[in-house]
Order: sequence, then structure tokens, then C-alpha cells
Amino acid sequence: MNQRVDPDDLSALLRAVREGEKGAFEKLLDLYRPLLVSTVASFGEMGGVMMQEATIALYRAALAYRGERGTTFGLFAKICVTNALTSALRREKRREGPLDEESGEGPGTDPEDLLIYAETVKDFYRLSTELLSPFELKTVILRADGYSNREIADILKKSEKSVANALGRAVKKIRERYTGSAL
Repeated sequence: MNQRVDPDDLSALLRAVREGEKGAFEKLLDLYRPLLVSTVASFGEMGGVMMQEATIALYRAALAYRGERGTTFGLFAKICVTNALTSALRREKRREGPLDEESGEGPGTDPEDLLIYAETVKDFYRLSTELLSPFELKTVILRADGYSNREIADILKKSEKSVANALGRAVKKIRERYTGSAL
């Protein structure tokens, strides 16, 4: 990341992300996009799905970062993103299939394609934050990361039924938004 960010401004932005303020994560994503793009590019192929993984890792880093150990958020985010991408590759190697089996698409490693894809991810995140409550968004992110409903309930300190209900509401909202029906 080449941009210098005032530590107080960054602390306020991270607090806003943790509190679920609209637009806060988009600002953070804009600031750290170069970090995400360069980290994803270092992993080679499968850039599209890897950019999604990196974006989710940045969000999770923003939620987890406290700064008490003297580590900058930039370093913490870089470590979190790298670990998430490494884990995603390991999971996929165990499955012996590509990360994006459905479409076989993704921007690859071309920097222009990665930036376009990052904008798409940003737009999807923006729409998701408009549609979903903070709790629903957290459950969807954790579910997409491979956690079971029981594990999500433990992480978020909620009942398993609350998690199942939140996931159901999220799916319904997304389906209504993108298909125009409440199937």
C-alpha cells in the first residue's frame, strides 16, 4: 500500500467497519485494494475467486484487529489475506478441483482484469451491506468460509437456530434482489 493513512483516521475507519456503518468497508477496501491485488497476483491463477477470498479476509481482519500488540493494520491485513489465500488453495487441492468449478471463469492474473473484478466484488459487498443486517452478513461470510451453523453459532455467541434463520433471511433477500422473486 503506497498511500499513507493517519493512524487516528484508520482507527476510526476500522471502528466504523466493526460497527457496521454503511460505506466504511468500501473506504477500507479502496485504501487496501493495491495490497489485495498484489497479494492475489502473487498466488498466480484463479485470481477471481482468490480476490473474493482476499476481500473477505480483509473484512475479517478489520473485525479482528485491535492493535494492542504493536502490529500495524497493514501488516496484520497482509498476514490475514495471505493466510486466507493459502488456506483456500489447500482446501481446493484436497478437493482436487478448481476454485471456480461452476463457471471456470475468473480474471486470471492480468492486473486490469483483477482491478475490474475487485470493483465487482466491491459492488457486490456494497449491495450485500444494503440488503443484509450486520448479523446476516457475518453469518453469510462465515458460512462461505466453510463454517457449519454450529461453528458460526459458537463464534458469534448466538443460538444455532438464530444462525439458521439469519442465513435463510439472507438467501431470501439476495434471491429477491437478483431474481425479482421470493421463490
